Amino acid sequence: MKAVILAAGESTRFKPLSDNRHKGLTEVLGRPILSHTIEELREAGVDEVIVVQGPEGEIQDELGDEADHFVVQESPEGMGNALRQAEPLLDDKFLVLTPYRANASQFFEPMIKKAEEEDSDIVFVSTPTDKPGKYGILELEDGKAVDMVEKPEPEEAPGNQKVVGMYLLNKSFFSYLDEVETWEYQYEDALSKQMKDSTASVLKIKQETNSIKYPWDLFSVTRELLEKKDRKISDKASIMDSAEIKGDVIVEDGAKIFENAVVKGPAYIGKNAVIGNNALIRDHSVIEKEVTVGANSEVKNSVLQPESSIHSGFIGDSVIGRNTKIGAETVTANREFRENGERPEIRSDLIGKDYEKDTGRSFMGAVIGEDVDIGVNVSLMPGVQIGTEAKIGPGTVVHENVENSETIFVNQEQVRKSSE
Repeated sequence: MKAVILAAGESTRFKPLSDNRHKGLTEVLGRPILSHTIEELREAGVDEVIVVQGPEGEIQDELGDEADHFVVQESPEGMGNALRQAEPLLDDKFLVLTPYRANASQFFEPMIKKAEEEDSDIVFVSTPTDKPGKYGILELEDGKAVDMVEKPEPEEAPGNQKVVGMYLLNKSFFSYLDEVETWEYQYEDALSKQMKDSTASVLKIKQETNSIKYPWDLFSVTRELLEKKDRKISDKASIMDSAEIKGDVIVEDGAKIFENAVVKGPAYIGKNAVIGNNALIRDHSVIEKEVTVGANSEVKNSVLQPESSIHSGFIGDSVIGRNTKIGAETVTANREFRENGERPEIRSDLIGKDYEKDTGRSFMGAVIGEDVDIGVNVSLMPGVQIGTEAKIGPGTVVHENVENSETIFVNQEQVRKSSE
């Protein structure tokens, strides 16, 4: 069996974290997200992994020989066009999936079995949803898929089974791809057309499957990966006697954890990371390689990409990009005021798409891009996004997004008076 990972898109909904690299190259637990997916495919017995990437070739540069083949989609023309680039390498049946599917192996064997038992040309994986407007929704008859509607209005949805980004197809799919227009939803249109002529089976699952579409999806991804791991403390790490490591914590080579610091698992401390005196790391936090968390800091359920640093303060439910530097006593607020006694779900204005999106989370901090400089005593309000190479001056309260390379600061006026 061969598998195709579609990783050529521009990842605009994932910005600012995808400004300088594909979202699949975001590091989680010391490796790019795509590496976790490829490992899962190998464990599932997939013989060849084909990655469809963009023209920059950055994925091949990063992953090297982890995949068997890399092919290029020259321009972002949707999943159908991306899959077309892999066509010469494919045999009769093959798997198609999106970049992050680290629990995919448990579904592949049932998908293949269902295709054989029901003589299917297509096998979908689906799970129930009460928010059809966010997904592709299958129309079912006698348990088989007969159509798919992309992001329908709730009253127009043909059911509640949303499509999960894993498919079992055969090469006849490409003849249907030839018959539909090349555009963003060409792939879905071709599937709908093929369903009219061929049996399309559905593997229904109850559990959610994680993917990465928006920056806050990293929280569920890191949780899933961490909960697969057991406690592992490198003997090449330096941990002071007064530091406490509680639960399933991974500490990599060269990490330094100083006096009275506390790390509560599940958590990850990457290679050569530094955790300062009295710091607290908790609740599924991921501290990647060469990150510095300064003395007296608290990091809760956050992902810090390589070479970033915080001097002191609170980082909650936030994602911080590579090589970003955050000054002392900066806080990422992660809750909104109560409404009728309840904490509302936090919305975030997508910096790459210029529209607001419900995060589905009542805990949500900031999303901060790469190479950002943030001064001391800065407050970032829930859901704000900070663009790549932005600068935020000391004492600033940030209520709205900061664009790439933008500088914002408080223009204070000092008043001096003599005692006379």
